[in-house]
Amino acid sequence: MKLRKPLALFRVWDVVLIVCLLALVGLTLFFALSPKGGDVAEIYLNGDMVATLSLEKDGEWANEHIKVVVSGGAVRVVDADCPDKICEKRGAISRKGDSIVCLPNKLVVKITGEGEVEAIS
Repeated sequence: MKLRKPLALFRVWDVVLIVCLLALVGLTLFFALSPKGGDVAEIYLNGDMVATLSLEKDGEWANEHIKVVVSGGAVRVVDADCPDKICEKRGAISRKGDSIVCLPNKLVVKITGEGEVEAIS
């Protein structure tokens, strides 16, 4: 009677393939979620662009109704005189294509930059 070797749960090439796939997924998520340089916040008032703020350095823009602040690579509305304050509740945005809208003050803040809008599928 011949003794057979027990079957291994994973063979060496199976482990190599799994590790490579996990590394590929990890790198994809890292580059998709990391902030890219060159992004700016464009501020529109009554449909006209009134300011651009770089997300790479801290700064602010304000008028008599609303205050927009850039810090830590993100932009947010910190003070608005509108009644519902939805623009303040929106929080900070930092990805291309994101926007903050304040309808009572007719203000739009949107993130633009080089390249295409990123998507994860």
